[in-house]
Amino acid sequence: MLPEARLARQIIETLGQSGTPLSKGVSYYNAGNESLLNAIDTHYLGSYLADGGAVFKLVVGDYGSGKSHFLYCVRDRAWQRKFAVSKVDLSPSESPYDDQRRVYASVALSLVWHELGSISEDEPGLTRFLEATLRRLVYPHGLDLQDERADSIPEVRAFLQTLETTAIDSLSFHKAIQSYFNALLRGQERRMESLERWLHGEEVSPEDMRDLRTIGVTEKINKNNAFKMLRSLCQTVRAVGYTGLALLFDEGDRMLSIGGKAEKTATDNLREVIDRCREDLPGALFMYAVPPDFLHTVIPKYPALQQRVQAAGYFSRSNPFSPQIDLEHLDIPDEELLEQIGYRLLPIFEIAYGLKLNSDIQAENIQIISAAARNSYLAISHRRLFVKALVMEWYRQKEDGELIITPEYAAAVIKGQSDALNLLSDEQQAPY
Repeated sequence: MLPEARLARQIIETLGQSGTPLSKGVSYYNAGNESLLNAIDTHYLGSYLADGGAVFKLVVGDYGSGKSHFLYCVRDRAWQRKFAVSKVDLSPSESPYDDQRRVYASVALSLVWHELGSISEDEPGLTRFLEATLRRLVYPHGLDLQDERADSIPEVRAFLQTLETTAIDSLSFHKAIQSYFNALLRGQERRMESLERWLHGEEVSPEDMRDLRTIGVTEKINKNNAFKMLRSLCQTVRAVGYTGLALLFDEGDRMLSIGGKAEKTATDNLREVIDRCREDLPGALFMYAVPPDFLHTVIPKYPALQQRVQAAGYFSRSNPFSPQIDLEHLDIPDEELLEQIGYRLLPIFEIAYGLKLNSDIQAENIQIISAAARNSYLAISHRRLFVKALVMEWYRQKEDGELIITPEYAAAVIKGQSDALNLLSDEQQAPY
């Protein structure tokens, strides 16, 4: 199965520019981690979490080794199991973990509404997710949300009744969710705006709070009640028909540089989230992606956190209880992994540009660039260097003609891509 031309072009353009995956379409060229994904799917998404359990996993991988790619694969598996997904991508200059309210807010703002099989852009935000969930019940009847007949649709009435009778920890959160659905059905835009700010953990004005108190929303979301709100969100997601909530955090590089009191606060909050995953976040899969240095330089300073993430072995099909998923321990050797990725990317490249390359020539080039990347010993993961260099070389040969490259040329290309990615990384981490 291959992507349609527009998505293929987006995949290739993104990989060619930065070597990082587009958020969509990763399954078309994914390789080497199927046993890990299958274990997560069968052991957790399809059983334990569906029954209301919760679990934490630490995803460990060097810069460019595929942490984001892996999280996208988990996200896609979670969507297939009808989970709601919040994938939080943060810059190296910010982290929510020094303030529990910001942990909640980052999750709420990054919660994505997604239609299986759709190639359109996914829309983030808890309120957009709620609106689309309700719209899915109304549209089959040929009505819009604001149609006065919408709230009399049997499926809508049953949906609202289930939500009303479901136990939610925070009464304010419960009232806010119910009121947001009612405001959607009645076209109450001013109230929807106030509730959106509140539900996203943003600052709300005194005027907002006066209105919200009339519908039973009496608390503000703050660092003291943020975990209760996160639990309430997990309960709500299940109440409105989803299996659970996947929380995918990719911000570990930032943790290596904060230091001092902020680091201690952030690690304490991370430890608390891990603890709450054991019993307080029903149906929650919490994944936190970090580089190996996080394990070696940050965690040892905090024994309570170290006890929760240390493991005698890595997560695998035969050891699903380990909290650590190591992306350096995949199903196949590195040489075979890179070549498989190359072979899967080649038809995507051809679809993207509407052409056919010589498969024998490009098979040789895949092997030569793979060897050059694996022998490079550069700061950036050879997997990322391989993908970027390969896509760039294919494009050059599309324009200038195909040929089998030399190992010396491939080594120079890999070095050049490493320099370019290091410069890009420096620019992304510079404070503005």
